[in-house]
Parts: sequence; structure tokens; C-alpha cells
Amino acid sequence: MNIEKVLIVEDETLMREYLFHWLGTAGYRVVGAASDRKTAQRMSERQEPDLVLLDMDLPDGEGWEFIDRQMERRPSTRILVVTAHVGSYPVLKLKKSGVMGVLDKAETDGDELLRAVRAIANWRTYYTERVERTFRKLVQEGTAFYKTLSPREEELIRYFALGLSNAEIGDRVGLRESTVQGHRRNVMSKVGVGSTPELMAWSIRQGFVCDRQIQRAYV
Repeated sequence: MNIEKVLIVEDETLMREYLFHWLGTAGYRVVGAASDRKTAQRMSERQEPDLVLLDMDLPDGEGWEFIDRQMERRPSTRILVVTAHVGSYPVLKLKKSGVMGVLDKAETDGDELLRAVRAIANWRTYYTERVERTFRKLVQEGTAFYKTLSPREEELIRYFALGLSNAEIGDRVGLRESTVQGHRRNVMSKVGVGSTPELMAWSIRQGFVCDRQIQRAYV
């Protein structure tokens, strides 16, 4: 199936216009451009795009919910993620999510954008070299977090990274404070850090949270 309709989901005006220009110049029909997740979902349901260019860090949340909902509602939709966050955690999660490609905003130019779109038009995946390097390193690492941490521990790391107390985390996820404290100790032991500040720094480096999520946590 050819790519006849493209939807852009990007909250930065300059980046959104850049994507619109390059795709239009290459002959692709952009049927909409959304700056937040809820608008993107409405546009997608109305326009039924063949390809969605998706930024993961949006004002009303991350792009994961859009991906999950779109894959459930219309699995034939091809999604190309364009993101500045290519740490180990998001790269691994994106690889498993069903998206067709990931572009690193820090390294991608217009020519690579079009190469990615053309590859995806032919049902081939496309990941920038930095994304592939991150994934290969993670797979080769014997103590990589996804090989040692439980699903519950991965969930809680996101809260640890935000600097929340055990009591605050317990209220959010429905666990006793002592249980959260035990998970925190186990996680610190598994990833090789000796304090909560070190755990927070490690979690941010790995990409469990991004700057905007940290800002939201303290609004």
C-alpha cells in the first residue's frame, strides 16, 4: 500500500513546519498537523493516515498512548517516531511497540527523513544509526536493565527518577510505603548505585523520564 496521506504530530512549531515542507516538497500529501496527543487522535480517526510522524514528548503526555491506541484501532498505520529522546529505555520500548522507524532529532536531516519515509513506504523499518547503536549495546550488555528488572521495578523507576518519596509513590500505584522502599533497595542493587540521587541520575541517563516529565511532576 502506498503512502497517500501523512499526519504530523509535533508540538514545536518550527519542527512541524520543517516536516511539512520536506514531505510536501517530496510529493507526499500531509492531511494534518497536530501539536498534542488528543488532537492527533481525533485527526487520525477522521483522516485515516497511512503514515504518522510522531514526536514522543507532547504537552498532554507521551506518545505511547497514541501508539497503543492507533495499533489497536488501525494496525496498518505506519508510525515513524521523530524524537530527541533516544536513551536505552525508550529505544527498547519503541523497538517492541510496532512502530516502523525511529529518527533522532539531533542527527536527522531532510534527506534522511525522506529515506526513512521511502523505506517505510515499502514496509521496511528504518532506525537512525544512533538508535541502532543504543539497541545493539543494550542487547549485548549482560546486566542490561530489561534482563534484570521486573516489570514492577521498571514501572517504579520512572517514579524514582522524578524524586518522589516512597509514600508519594505508594499513593500513586497502590502499594504500601514499605513495599516501595523494598523495591527501591532492590533496584539500586541491581543497577549498581548506592543512593537515591545516583538512581535518579541513572534513570534519566537511561531515558526512563525526560525533562518535560520532570517539570510536570512539580507543577
